[in-house]
Amino acid sequence: MNAFRRFALLAGFVAFGLLLQGCTPAAPDQASAESPSAESPAAAGANVRTAGFVVTPSVFNSELMAPYDVFQHSIFRDELDYIETFVVSEDGMPIETFEGITVTPHYSFETAPAIDILVIPSTGGSMTADLENEAYMAFLARAVEDAEWVLTVCDGAFPLAATGALDGRVATTFPGDREAFQERFPAVDVRFDQRIVVDGKYITSVGGAMSYEPAFYLVERLYGKAHADLTAEGLVWPWDRTAVPILEVPPNLTSD
Repeated sequence: MNAFRRFALLAGFVAFGLLLQGCTPAAPDQASAESPSAESPAAAGANVRTAGFVVTPSVFNSELMAPYDVFQHSIFRDELDYIETFVVSEDGMPIETFEGITVTPHYSFETAPAIDILVIPSTGGSMTADLENEAYMAFLARAVEDAEWVLTVCDGAFPLAATGALDGRVATTFPGDREAFQERFPAVDVRFDQRIVVDGKYITSVGGAMSYEPAFYLVERLYGKAHADLTAEGLVWPWDRTAVPILEVPPNLTSD
């Protein structure tokens, strides 16, 4: 390659890099605040809820990432009243999602802090191996009891039901697995016509592309419609609580 061609090629790379920089403005949410890490101390006087996502190998991307994204964005609405998100696994070591992405958890079962909002995403083993994992089920049982809210996405309802927490309650799960859910857990009133079911502190949902919805529901319930609408606008998601099939079980029908 002669000197002129080398110079032209280098100039082309530089120009392309500058073009990319010019076409990649900071997102509005990201420009207003930095995302806190799981170890970041909260601002003085802040009201911070923790959201712990408990995962096992082969967790599904959408069921983990969609609600994580919604909750994590809460700090951009109010840096003194938000949800701090983190991922927990049995040993805290990197895991591979069902779709092949490597995820490094923030904590192990042993080191995880208290969880206010427990999120149980669906995994490849939610209906099988996870239910036989004694360490996972023991941690889940403790976390379920202590959490202010428990949210399941897709087949995450299976391990939650296996703790006994849904006995006598109403719930839903991934549409294709509702019959299996009903058969395995006959003490649960399984709904086939709802995308979200809220019974006490338990929020169960269908998952898939709808995995954003239960997180938006909880954000709106905790912080109000304006807060949820701003996050939905930032994520370009058409969130409208009135348009989603949601069953909110009256508190007099079941007990916490």
